[in-house]
Amino acid sequence: MSVESGQVKLMKPLFVNGNFNRENKRIRAKYIKTISNGSDAYPFWVDSGKPDKEYSKNPDDQYYLYIQVGDFIVMSGYTEYDLETRSGEECLNKEWYGNFEEREKYFEENIYKGRTSEEYEPLVKAQVAKENAFIAEHGKDEVTQVIFLKKDIDKSIARYIDARDNNGKFADFVGAAFVGELETCDKLSQKLKKIRQQEEDVRRAEREERHKKEVEEEKKKEQIAIREAENTFINGGTIKNSALVVKIADKYGINIPIRTRGWILNTLAECTISESGSVSYRYWKRSKNATGSQKVYDVLSVIIKAIKDAKAV
Repeated sequence: MSVESGQVKLMKPLFVNGNFNRENKRIRAKYIKTISNGSDAYPFWVDSGKPDKEYSKNPDDQYYLYIQVGDFIVMSGYTEYDLETRSGEECLNKEWYGNFEEREKYFEENIYKGRTSEEYEPLVKAQVAKENAFIAEHGKDEVTQVIFLKKDIDKSIARYIDARDNNGKFADFVGAAFVGELETCDKLSQKLKKIRQQEEDVRRAEREERHKKEVEEEKKKEQIAIREAENTFINGGTIKNSALVVKIADKYGINIPIRTRGWILNTLAECTISESGSVSYRYWKRSKNATGSQKVYDVLSVIIKAIKDAKAV
């Protein structure tokens, strides 16, 4: 590659603020190196500004690696340290155990099983030490790193092709970059965005319609409850919903002082109207010194009169 290690250039990141870089904005990036397995080559760049990670114990864990793909650089999601560790771990699991689940099984059956913690702890440390030595050695191997990165890249390519050819729902720009079809992907992405918006509009309309029906249903239930409570006020019976008392008072324009209104809503347990029209009530004792309210009797009596007057018209 003609670019020398450490050289800084203006490069185009694939994404800016999470969106495809249609305006071809550039950042100052520093070339690190190129890794290859003989058939695939990934040139690495990092942001030339302040580190991506403010606090890092490892010098190679400060900047996220970009992979150059044509005219763009694509965020890998890994620092050099991440890449070495993750690729080394994957290589370890594959070569020693088969996969991560088999590693767990190996530890369970060959180290933990039948041993006390005092017995298996030194065995765990010894095995992990061997693993770490393998990871440190193989994680630095560029072929191992390419294999690890290529797996993610191939997934992105597959997602893009699925969207392009099989009505898939995710136009993966990373995959498109690696097959040289960013322009096609951009058009596809905008098309899929419109489809998603249309689908969301339909879902939102359905939600709003359901909510409207629920509100209407609640209003119907409330009106039925109010009518039943009004009949109770006239014919006698017990009302156990204090909120209905306030709603009926509001319906007939009966002014309830704020303090009394609060008392009814929070303290009134039930009110009973006899056939002769006398009223009584029970209330919740929220404290030892809680007392009843004479104003509640007045409010209930005014409500009865207002309902009877309205019925008489």
